[in-house]
Amino acid sequence: MQDAPRLLIPGPVPIDPRVMEELSAPAGPHYGEAWLKRYHEVEDMLQRLFQMKDAEVYPIAGPAHIGGEVLFFTLFRRGDRVAVVDNGFFGARIAEMLRSHHLDVHVIPAKWGEPPDLGEVERVARSGVKAVAVIHNETSTGMTNPMKEIAKAATDHGAWVLVDAVSSWGGIPLPCTEWGIEACFAASQKCLGSAPGIAPVAVTKRLLDDVDPATVEGWYTSLFTWRKIHKEWGDWHPQPTTISTNVFYAFDKALKLFFEDGMESRYRRHEVIARAYREGLAGLGFTFFSKPEYRSNTVSSARPPKGLDAHDLIARLKREHNIFIAGTLGPMRGQGIRIGHLGLQASRENVEAILTALAGYAKSVGSMHTEDAVDRAVQIAAKVG
Repeated sequence: MQDAPRLLIPGPVPIDPRVMEELSAPAGPHYGEAWLKRYHEVEDMLQRLFQMKDAEVYPIAGPAHIGGEVLFFTLFRRGDRVAVVDNGFFGARIAEMLRSHHLDVHVIPAKWGEPPDLGEVERVARSGVKAVAVIHNETSTGMTNPMKEIAKAATDHGAWVLVDAVSSWGGIPLPCTEWGIEACFAASQKCLGSAPGIAPVAVTKRLLDDVDPATVEGWYTSLFTWRKIHKEWGDWHPQPTTISTNVFYAFDKALKLFFEDGMESRYRRHEVIARAYREGLAGLGFTFFSKPEYRSNTVSSARPPKGLDAHDLIARLKREHNIFIAGTLGPMRGQGIRIGHLGLQASRENVEAILTALAGYAKSVGSMHTEDAVDRAVQIAAKVG
């Protein structure tokens, strides 16, 4: 039997066997005493991971983007002016999503792989936009936006901040209250390492209290529906619809494993493994799409050395090594590769396996000292155990 592929795409990621046990367990009821206990455990852990004081948290069932839709339906109204930082594929997607809600979207553009101009963020915030939406971690370019600085530039000038933390949540620090973030959505299948299917959201009570529930369109995508059901049915059925018990219990288990390891330990693991990839890829002749200070701790995106084609490289890794990585997106399609190091992907074994494979290809086109580059990267990665 062929070995399982080494899955190093930017999510979903390999699932811990302890989480898999929950997925393979017999299905159970999505209400009642046992369900309620674990639902409240999840709520408590979401509060701790979002680090958002005076907030309501909800484990919305569905793909990550349903978390964004829920926040958009709940907090915005047709014609509202909203700004979006567009410096990557998913920033552009958030702008597209917001336009579909018939909002007046103001794009704050920046070169893909580079942060926005903070002066422009301030200017746009002063102009009267209701909110500034930002992708915390852009997997398309392998960069992390300077979220603390962007949030300050927005909130100091009258706008509140909404964050897509899909590929950073649980892997890169995001202390929402400390940084002035009042609405955020994430995903179960990225750094947390659970199965796709839960889109956790957090929003301050201040924002919700500013909204007239009667003006919200939709039912499932209104947080007021979730709030109402939680209040009226909270002693046995705190969510408005059926959530897969297997997916939800897997999410619960993944959160528990996260806190057993410790938040700072998880953040450090992602940081160290990212440093190993940067050292290794640079030593093999790859160049990055972002400056060193903005490079992501969960996804590395880089151009191959001259003589190697990105599409061909991805195909050869799959065919010859059973390693799955991703290509670049949008106008950058075909220019580079993207390696995920989220959750269980962030390991010394994965660093050694893929960099060893890439070293062979790089050496074939004239890259020098490839073995040394791999050795240095593995030495760095070994610091996480």
